[in-house]
Amino acid sequence: MSLPDPTYSAALDEPIVKPVWFAFLDFVGDPVRANTSGRNITPAGFDDPDLDDQTFIGISGTLVAVSPVKISEGGSETVTAQLSGIPGLDDDVIAMINDSSNWQSRDARLWKIIRNAANVQQGGFDAYYTGKMVGLTHSGSGEGQVLTVTIESYLGVFSEPSNNTYLDQERYDPGDESARAAIAIANGNYTGARTGSGGGGGGTGPGGRGNVFGGPRYDYL
Repeated sequence: MSLPDPTYSAALDEPIVKPVWFAFLDFVGDPVRANTSGRNITPAGFDDPDLDDQTFIGISGTLVAVSPVKISEGGSETVTAQLSGIPGLDDDVIAMINDSSNWQSRDARLWKIIRNAANVQQGGFDAYYTGKMVGLTHSGSGEGQVLTVTIESYLGVFSEPSNNTYLDQERYDPGDESARAAIAIANGNYTGARTGSGGGGGGTGPGGRGNVFGGPRYDYL
């Protein structure tokens, strides 16, 4: 989310404020561009290839809902945009949407402009949110098809969990056998001796407990 320019900011203090949303969804082979002014708009001169000379189809602002951006320690949380009344969503396009490989982890951008009481734009485009599509659903309504897209910030998409645990410690510190010792204790092998591989190996320790892990190699989900 960018900081709006001074003209944009000043317009927010006026008694009448008319926001217009712009959305870009990068579907494979057929990107969707829409705005909520009700008329097609082709921006120019904003030094942004996703905006400049691109036609954004006009839909009604009453048919659009965008969730607020919430900032947390790990970055911004996901944003959900609901777009209704987009023309051209025929069976072929719906089939494309149903195939997640056509949109998942692809770019999505949301901008907002402000117009005054005379419907004149004040300032430039405010880059509201940019990220990757991680969820997309569609449904029918009296106004036609409704697209609901969930967008996650780049930080969230590319900061995937490592899925490592303390059992992986020896990979990073070859001399650290604390994980092996913990497993040995859990298996009743209190001496810390290395247990053998194989589901039936390892013997039993105090209390007659066998090697419940079935070997020294584990894959963590």
